[in-house]
Amino acid sequence: MQDKRQDFSDKISVIMAVGLVVLSLIVNSFFRDDSADPNVITEIRFPAYETEYREINSAMPFVVNNKLPEGWSLSYEGDEKLFPEADLYSPYYIYNGDVCIGYIGFNIFTPPAEDTDIKEYHKAVIPEVNADIPDYTIVRLTEWFEAGYCTLSDGEKTADAIICFNKDIHTMAGIVLTEGVADETTLQQICLSLSFSAM
Repeated sequence: MQDKRQDFSDKISVIMAVGLVVLSLIVNSFFRDDSADPNVITEIRFPAYETEYREINSAMPFVVNNKLPEGWSLSYEGDEKLFPEADLYSPYYIYNGDVCIGYIGFNIFTPPAEDTDIKEYHKAVIPEVNADIPDYTIVRLTEWFEAGYCTLSDGEKTADAIICFNKDIHTMAGIVLTEGVADETTLQQICLSLSFSAM
């Protein structure tokens, strides 16, 4: 009789153990980390931290949302000297694995005259970057928002870049990337994924 009770007890223990394993798998599946999913929106808040410029620090807080390509991530740490000099402040650095491939920073701008053609508006914004931008291709254009890509140079270094801005809150963001790290299709996809709003 005691052996039968022991066998029954052992069976119950096995059933409970199996049940715990199954429950653990269900919980892990439900709460798994999907942060590496390239379709997940990355939220970038500006100003990220204070700079030496009071006007930049007092800019209206805003959020840039975009989809980073698979394998890319953001960090507060990086080396801005790897890229052409540009007036883009409070940067987040962009990594592909362990390699710093770019950064995203922001600036403010003075809006042009109210009657400026919507397709010409970027000509009042781009000079704020304070870099040589010989070409600029508009990818996304709405009444209040624009995003496009270009080549950016400071005379010594050249990079690919994306410029986006919100006409309502008079702020802009620039993504500066190592030249060639993103093809034209990828630059267009990033532009199309961008959105921009005040906090």
